[in-house]
Amino acid sequence: MIKVSISSDKLQATINIESSKSEGEVLNIEDIKTALNDAGITYGIDENMLLNICDKPIYDKDIVIANGIEPINGKDGTYKLNFKTEKELRPKEKEDGTVDFYNLEIVENVKKGQILCEITPPTDGKDGMSVTGEIIYSIPGKPIPNILGKNTEYNEDKTLILSSIDGQVEFINEKINVNETLYIKENIDISTGNIKALGNIIIMGSVQPGFIVEAAGNIEVNGNVYSATLKAGGSIILRSGTIGSKIVCEGDLTSKFIENSNVFIKGNIRTSYIMNSNIKCGKTLQTIGSKSKIVGGSFVVGENIETRTIGSIANVRTYLEIGTDSNNIEKQQKLLKEIPALEKKLESLKSLISLLQQYKAANRLTKDKEKMYEDALYSYKKVNSLLINDKLELDKITEDIKAKGYGRVICTDTIYPGTTIKIGPFQTRIREAMTYKSFYYTDNGISIGKA
Repeated sequence: MIKVSISSDKLQATINIESSKSEGEVLNIEDIKTALNDAGITYGIDENMLLNICDKPIYDKDIVIANGIEPINGKDGTYKLNFKTEKELRPKEKEDGTVDFYNLEIVENVKKGQILCEITPPTDGKDGMSVTGEIIYSIPGKPIPNILGKNTEYNEDKTLILSSIDGQVEFINEKINVNETLYIKENIDISTGNIKALGNIIIMGSVQPGFIVEAAGNIEVNGNVYSATLKAGGSIILRSGTIGSKIVCEGDLTSKFIENSNVFIKGNIRTSYIMNSNIKCGKTLQTIGSKSKIVGGSFVVGENIETRTIGSIANVRTYLEIGTDSNNIEKQQKLLKEIPALEKKLESLKSLISLLQQYKAANRLTKDKEKMYEDALYSYKKVNSLLINDKLELDKITEDIKAKGYGRVICTDTIYPGTTIKIGPFQTRIREAMTYKSFYYTDNGISIGKA
């Protein structure tokens, strides 16, 4: 008798030949095949084993006679995040042993199109085959969960997740989000460090001394800004005000007050009062409300200055200049620094060239000095060319300002002595208190009219 057995997973079949066969009876391969066929074994039969059994029979022992193919299940999809999901809010130790409490790097900025996540898709797997000729289906791998969040997108074959905007990336509730606006619920202090964001920033608290907040978009601060620095590619809104700080933005500034600060705004400034500050404003500066005043400091403004009170009864020095737009302010300030430096360098080169020419006339010009002479001549030509271009550009800025026209200084209450007003090429100093006046440019100088 030939007994055929099939494993529970149908991946293996065995035969067992009982030793009770009649003596001298020859084991026939066809008998084994018939037994296998009767048991439904049709796949993976080991033909060599059949021949060996017939040649040298093995009795009363299970012999593997057929093997199926085990299915290979698919692999689950995986993903790898290309940003930090957890921030270590610990100050870093500097090389000199001191501790940096300012740069904690709690914000991770990303650019539009930046790769945030790399995805390995699931595989389908490979089907197997039972010894009875049945397909054993593989289990396909599972795709990754949907982690696509706000302002993110797949690439074409869904193997990458990209940022669709400039902003701050985070991984919350198993979703990748890129936020256009960064919300800081508390103060900017040693718990946050300096903040730099590619989008907007809204700060619910204040900005403490020494800290820097930079945004490619807008900045809004609900508390005060104390001896800090704010820089924005958009506008800045200070729900309270700023004291002793540096404020720079490409858009407009709105604030309750500005004290002892350096402010450079390309747009408009709208505030309640300004005291002892250096202001550069590309468009109109306006103070409003019952406290409306400008007292002390320097104000360079592109269009109008509109305020209630200018200066104070104590004759505090207050300088007002109008008619220069923000771009020209930047260029003008840069050129006014560059031109004297170039002139000084040119004078040094002149002295050097003169000395080397004396050496040359006396036939004492060594190879080293000859090289120095050639370099000095080249540098002189280069510096002189830069100087000429800078002076031409400064003249052009002056002409542009004149062609554009000038704004007005409008004082709806009192302007006090100690105040100097410059409009275009003309300048006037207030020597006695005046009320309800406006100051404007004419070809003959600064004229005074009613506010």
